Amino acid sequence: MAEPFDSRRVRAEAYRDYVGLQLRFAEALADRGDLSLGEALRRYTSLHRRLGLGNVTADPPGPDWTLFAKRLEEAPDTQARLDWIVTTLAAAPDEQPQPNQVRFGCFSYEPPQDGVLRIHFTNRDSEGGAGPLALSKAAIRRSELSRMFDHVRRLEPEAKIVAGASWLYHVQAYRRLYPPDYTATATPAGEMNLTGNSSWGQFLTHGGAIRPALSAEFLAGLAKLDPQAPWLAFPLRPLRVSAPLAVFTAHFSLG
Repeated sequence: MAEPFDSRRVRAEAYRDYVGLQLRFAEALADRGDLSLGEALRRYTSLHRRLGLGNVTADPPGPDWTLFAKRLEEAPDTQARLDWIVTTLAAAPDEQPQPNQVRFGCFSYEPPQDGVLRIHFTNRDSEGGAGPLALSKAAIRRSELSRMFDHVRRLEPEAKIVAGASWLYHVQAYRRLYPPDYTATATPAGEMNLTGNSSWGQFLTHGGAIRPALSAEFLAGLAKLDPQAPWLAFPLRPLRVSAPLAVFTAHFSLG
C-alpha cells in the first residue's frame, strides 16, 4: 500500500539544501568558537523561525528548543543532523509573521524607534508566474510601498528617517522600486544579526530553490570563517540605506 501524501514533508525536503547551508555554517562556527552547535544554530541562522520551537531568542531558550538542540548534538554526523532538522521542519507549524511588523503586501515596517522606521521585504507575492521583483510586477510593488508610506505619513508621527539593511539592495530590480536618493546611500553593513533573511535570503530563488553559484562560494569560504565576524562569510554582504521620510512622501506624491 502506498504511503499517504505528506505535503509538509515534501515542503521540508524542498528546503533541505537551504537548511544544509545553515547547518554547515553553524558547524563551522561551533568548531572555531566557544559555542555549542545548538547555540551556533540558534544565534547565527534563521532556522528557528521555521522550526516553530517557541521563543528561542530568549536566554535561556525554552524547553522545546533545548530538546531539539540536544538531539541535534547527539547526532553522529552532518547527514544525521540534517535529517533531524528536516524532520523537525516537517512537523513545524506554519511560520508566523513577526508580531512587531506592519505589513503591506511584500513590504513591512517596524514601529519607529528614535525617529527611525526600519523597513523589510518578504516574498508574499500571490500573483504567480514571474518573481515578485519582475518588471511586470514593479507597479504592484510600488503600489504596496506607496500605501505603506501613506500609512506611515498619517499614523506614525514619530517617523523621521527610513532605514533598511539587506542583500537585496545589490539587486537593481529591487533598487528601482525606491527613491534614488535612498538607494544612493547604500554602504556595506558592519556587524549584522544573522537570525533573519537580510543575509540568508540571498541563497534562495523566489521559488524556493537554492542558488548554486552563491551557495558554492559560501561553502568554500567556510574554511576561513572568522567566528568574531561571521557576517563577512556571505557573498553578498547586506547594504545599509537610509533617507528622510520626506524623500519617500515626495517620490510617491503623498500628502
